[in-house]
Amino acid sequence: MKNYIALLFSLFLVGQLSAQKSFNIGAFKVKKIDFSLGYETDMVNGLNYQYFVDQMPLAQQGLFKSSDFNPQSLYGGICENPSISLGLTFQHAKLPNFEWRNSLAFKADRVDAVSYYSNDYFGGDFVNFNSRHNEFTAESALLYKLPVTRFLNIYGGVGTNLGFTPKNETCVFSSIDFNVVDDLNYGNIGEVNQQASNGEYGEFHACYQTGAQMNQRAFLQGGIGLKFFNKIELGIDLKYGYGYRTDFQNDAIGTNIIATNLSMRYILND
Repeated sequence: MKNYIALLFSLFLVGQLSAQKSFNIGAFKVKKIDFSLGYETDMVNGLNYQYFVDQMPLAQQGLFKSSDFNPQSLYGGICENPSISLGLTFQHAKLPNFEWRNSLAFKADRVDAVSYYSNDYFGGDFVNFNSRHNEFTAESALLYKLPVTRFLNIYGGVGTNLGFTPKNETCVFSSIDFNVVDDLNYGNIGEVNQQASNGEYGEFHACYQTGAQMNQRAFLQGGIGLKFFNKIELGIDLKYGYGYRTDFQNDAIGTNIIATNLSMRYILND
């Protein structure tokens, strides 16, 4: 029902703006109404299990603080963010080849995760740390438009965004029960393997509320846009840049963003 209401509101907004020959905000004219779907990786620098443990409540950190996960057993890590955004493109009369794009984005079910697995340790056991959260983001980018033909434009410029995650959840999945293993390290691997084979260690699964986060990124952006009927522009945008993430309890940590957006823009006037 909420999605239906949002769609009706968007159609109403497009209709109202289309009915006007021009719509100005200060010295800027609203040029386009933007809608896009995106996918990005926002990789945390040096991502490992410690990043997830540091966010947990102190009462739970003790279960993992003494653990010594060998970096060589790091199987893989991901930081993936699907997104949907709605925004406006502005144009200044004195700068006709520049576009100022502003949007609000919702990144649903963002995921950060690392997995440890090794046949040499734990007899082939695994440990996975992951967190999932929703991010609300405000973004702004200034792009130069290079017309190639009447129907094709190339864009390039810079942008930044600021995102907020109101709550976060971190989960741990493991074939080793951390409630039983008081000190999991590579000095007691023989004991761990022996007792695991005897069935004394069971699987471990727990989730913890780990609070709010803030993200900020700065990026280079490039893309193309193909116009149809002088009213619809379909395009693809690529972004590459750096930023930081903080959870308000630990030091900020650097991030690297690579993003792809498929967009549809309704041109109000041309």
